[in-house]
Amino acid sequence: MKMRVVKELRIYKEDTPQYFFYKEQHEKQTLDFVNTKQNIKLGREILTMQAALSMLDNFVDPSDPDVSCPNSFHAYQTAERIRKQFPSDYPLQICGLIHDIGKILFSFGEPNWAVVGDTFAVGCAFPESIVYFDTMKGNPDYGKFDSFGIYQPMCGVEMLKLSFGHDEYLYKVLQENQSSHKLSKKYQNIIRFHSFYPWHTGGDYQQFERESDADIKEDVLLFNQFDLYSKQDGDFVLTDEIKQYYDELLQEYFPEPLKW
Repeated sequence: MKMRVVKELRIYKEDTPQYFFYKEQHEKQTLDFVNTKQNIKLGREILTMQAALSMLDNFVDPSDPDVSCPNSFHAYQTAERIRKQFPSDYPLQICGLIHDIGKILFSFGEPNWAVVGDTFAVGCAFPESIVYFDTMKGNPDYGKFDSFGIYQPMCGVEMLKLSFGHDEYLYKVLQENQSSHKLSKKYQNIIRFHSFYPWHTGGDYQQFERESDADIKEDVLLFNQFDLYSKQDGDFVLTDEIKQYYDELLQEYFPEPLKW
């Protein structure tokens, strides 16, 4: 079932807006660029999670061939799919609601190629499972590293430097605001790795895996079923009752404003 969803929904053709987006992303997401972004200082904005979510009301992901609605709408779609199957797993529902909130980077002036799209590891060889792999040949780091690159075998996927975008950014926000929210590391990892398709779906980067990474992958694959399937919910209606439910849930898990 998981493979069927991926094949039906993740169809990437050439000469499309998605192709040209990924071509630029792949040419510019280098190890040097990622290193600079890992050192960014938070605090440009102090926002509640509710306020951050509302900033996505007018943002449509240019890298996604399956979504034409604002990202805030997709957030509620995903959370509601999770709630139907796991009505008591409140942290997973929260993940569904906030997993793309890092895309508020667009409001800080970041270009699309540093906000959205699948992620991949830098500082090691690029695997062919990366979408539009041929465009990776325009990356200055192409051919510079072997399969291990700057990393040690079995270092764990959490040690990898991933291409910078909304996942890495939101993960950093959660990590540096630990005292201001109640979301555990398990769910933070789902957010960080849900776009890391060459790993969790492509089967690459196994040379870096630790035994514990199997649990992370299982969590991400479960989550992604809801993320992907929800894009087919054409009859979804966002009601005031749904909004109120998630406003209360966000207030419980994120009672204080966060540094962004």
